[in-house]
Amino acid sequence: MIRPAPSRRRPFEDMAAGTVEREQLLQAERDAVSILLNDWTHDLSDTIFSRYFETGAFPSCVDSILANGLGRVECLPRYMLDAGPGLGLTDEVNATHHDHSATMTTSVMQMPSMARRMEDSAENNPHDQMSMSPMSTTNPSESTMSTTGGMTMPSSDTMGESMSLGPRGCMPPMMFRPGYDINSLPAETCVNTTSEQLVINANASQGWLALNLVNSGAVSNLKVSLDSHSMHVYAADGLYVTPQEVKVLEIALGQRYSVMIELDQSPGNYYLRFATYPNGDMQQVLEGQAIVSYSTTGNDTISVDPMSVWMLTNGSATQDANELVESRLAPFEGNRPPTTAADVTRFFNINQTDIVTWVVDQYPYAEPTIPIIYGNMSDGWNANTTLHSPTNSTVDIVMNVANGSLDTMGHPMHLHGHKFWVLGSGSGSFPYQSVAEAPPSLINLDNPPYRDTANLPPSGWLAIRYITDNPGAWILHCHIQWHIVSGMAVVLVEGEDQLDALIRQGNSPDPTTPLKSGTAPSYIVNFFGSLIVLGTMLNALVAFP
Repeated sequence: MIRPAPSRRRPFEDMAAGTVEREQLLQAERDAVSILLNDWTHDLSDTIFSRYFETGAFPSCVDSILANGLGRVECLPRYMLDAGPGLGLTDEVNATHHDHSATMTTSVMQMPSMARRMEDSAENNPHDQMSMSPMSTTNPSESTMSTTGGMTMPSSDTMGESMSLGPRGCMPPMMFRPGYDINSLPAETCVNTTSEQLVINANASQGWLALNLVNSGAVSNLKVSLDSHSMHVYAADGLYVTPQEVKVLEIALGQRYSVMIELDQSPGNYYLRFATYPNGDMQQVLEGQAIVSYSTTGNDTISVDPMSVWMLTNGSATQDANELVESRLAPFEGNRPPTTAADVTRFFNINQTDIVTWVVDQYPYAEPTIPIIYGNMSDGWNANTTLHSPTNSTVDIVMNVANGSLDTMGHPMHLHGHKFWVLGSGSGSFPYQSVAEAPPSLINLDNPPYRDTANLPPSGWLAIRYITDNPGAWILHCHIQWHIVSGMAVVLVEGEDQLDALIRQGNSPDPTTPLKSGTAPSYIVNFFGSLIVLGTMLNALVAFP
C-alpha cells in the first residue's frame, strides 16, 4: 500500500466537526481495509475461453461474487428467474417492498440474500407476490433460432419473449457460431453453498471506517452498497477526488474507490452488498455479501431494516438511494488538462467484428513474438495495433461504439502507464472532428475526472486526454477479460528514442533468448497469461502520489 505524506490535505477533513473527529478520520484512512471483489466461476479460465472460441457463446455468466476470496453461491428463487433481469419490479413495487417498519435480524451463519428475503416477503404478502409476476416463462432453449452473418442468434420475434433467467440468474447467450446453439453448452446449474463470508471488523468508538474497494473481476461491473449507511467517496483509481456521498457505488472492472463510512448506526452487523447489473448482452442477476461488524456485544446477528437496504439483487438502487455520478469526481487538489487543442487526435471505433473478435481500432491485437518495448526488433513495432505519438504531446482519444458492431454494449476502458482526463461521454456517436469543435456542454476542460479506467457507454462515445510524458509501450484495452483476449487492445508508444536506454537500465535480457520461469521483467511477461494477473494486482494498489 502506497500512502500519502502526512502533510497532505485530505478531502474528508472538511467533514470533521472538530479536532477529535478529524483525527478519527485520519486514523480510519491509515487503517483502511482493502477489499478485492471478484466474479468467480468454477471452471478454469482456459476452459471458458476454449468453449467461447469454439461455440461463439459469450461467457458472461459467473457463479458468485467474492470479497477477498470469500463468499458463497446463492441461487435465485424460481419466480425471480422467471421475472427476468428486471425482476418484474416497477419503481412503485420497489417502494412498496421497502415500506416495512419492523427491523429483522438473522444469524451470521444463516444470512439470506436480498433474493431470499424477497422470496419470504412474497410468500407472506400476496400483493408483493402478485407484483412480482414473471415477464415470461418461455424456456430459452426452446426459442426459435435464425442464422445471420455467419452466426446463430435468437430471431427478433422471440427475443422479447425469452426473458426468463437460467439457474445462475443469467440470460441465455445471444450469439453462436454456425452449427452451435444453447444445447452445445454444459447444462447450467446452481447449487447453494454456505461458505464463509468476509467479516470486516470496525471499532465503533473510532467513529469511522475506510474501505478501499477494487473490482478485480473478469466480466462483471458491480454496484456496491452498505445497508443503513452512506459511503463518502474520497479517492478514485488511487487519487484524491472531491468527496461525494452515495448510497450505491458503481465500480467498473479495473476501477478502485476509497470510501469513508460513518459508524453512526446502532452497533451491530450490516451487509455490504455487491451485485452485478444488466449491461447489454451481459444480463446476470447476482448478489454477494460481506459483513461490516461494529458490534460491542459479540452478537452474531445481522440487522436488516428493509427501508435501509439501498440496492436490489439486480443492482438497481431503491427510490431513496442516490448513486455515484462519475463525471463529478473532480481531482481534489486541482489538476486541469491542457485547454489548447490537442497535438494528436485519435478516433477509435470499438467494434465486435466477428463472433469471437473484438477490436479497439479496426484490427485485433495479437501478441508479438518479441515485446514491442524492444523497438523495431519487435514484430509488433509496426503492427496495425501499435500507434506512435511524439513525446510530451497532448493526445485526445475519442472512442465510439461502432454502429455496425455485432454487440453495442459498453466497455470499461483502461490505459496502462498513465492517468487521463475524462473529458466527456454520451450516447450515439461523437459528432465532431475534434474535441476543440465540441461545445462545453459535452466536453469538460475545467475540472474533469482524472482516472485510468473509464466507462464507454453502450452505443455511445468516450473522450479522454493524456500527455505523453512517460516513455514506454502502453496498452489501452477493454477490461472485460474475454474481450481483451479476443483482440480488444492497442499499444500506444511514446518516447521511443528513450526506450533502449530504459531497457539497458533495467538489465533486460536478450529478447530472442527464451526466458526461464520467474525471470521476466513486467513488460515481457506473456500478455495473455501472467500480465493479466499482474495488471489486476497492480490495480489493487491504492496510491496517492
